[in-house]
Amino acid sequence: MSNKTPIHVVIIDALNLIRRIDGALRGFSKTAQLDDQQLIDLTNQALRKLIKGHRPSHIIAVFDGDGDNWRKSFYPDYKANRKPMAEDLSALLPTVRRHWQDIGVQSIVPAHDEADDIIATLAHKISQHNNQCTIISTDSGFWQLIPQGINIWDHFSGQWVHHEQVYQKFNVRPQQLLDYWAIVGQSGNKIPGVSGMGPKAALSILAEFGDLKTAFSCSDPDNKLLNKLLAAKQQAQTSYRLVLLKQDIALGINLRNYAYIDPTTEKHSS
Repeated sequence: MSNKTPIHVVIIDALNLIRRIDGALRGFSKTAQLDDQQLIDLTNQALRKLIKGHRPSHIIAVFDGDGDNWRKSFYPDYKANRKPMAEDLSALLPTVRRHWQDIGVQSIVPAHDEADDIIATLAHKISQHNNQCTIISTDSGFWQLIPQGINIWDHFSGQWVHHEQVYQKFNVRPQQLLDYWAIVGQSGNKIPGVSGMGPKAALSILAEFGDLKTAFSCSDPDNKLLNKLLAAKQQAQTSYRLVLLKQDIALGINLRNYAYIDPTTEKHSS
């Protein structure tokens, strides 16, 4: 019988958490000005709640860096419709990270990779070694990882994301999400999809062929929907590449450096 301590790595989509809390604060406030201390307190509370609820052996907060990423270079319109982060919030992030470090949460801030790709790579590597991994995010882009046995926790609804939620929202299985998004696009990220083909068309294609690869290998002069897709194959492939999370980034980190140590316990023992 093995005495090996089970590993459970919690990975926090840091800006997803912070911006949701920040948006709620500004929404309730009579002014648009950020209350620095209140945001710090609320994000700290959120982390403590996550730690208490999930009991991680390791915990990592992943932030987006300031540099351009490969998606922007590959497709300049990527996220072009996104409003930039408020300057006061951006200026506060280093302070937030220091406070998180004080409660035992270390951060990763990549120079040129998107946080989503770092998170997906971490989760993939962890699950490959048969260790438990939980991603904390409301971003449905991570739902493509569910078939790998990676857990997704929505902190704000207090719910796990399962196959049923994926089907309820998109009418496809998690395994079909990438193909679905390749056809319909993602308006929030300004990923185009196939012009003139929306959810109904995507569902028809996937119901008939199962996946894009099979659809692309077929030929039927009488199938107008299929021919429309085939005519826009490059557009669909571009969108697929954009929605697919990278899982092979060279991270150059040691997981031991992200082991969770309760700072209150550490203080009492010193």
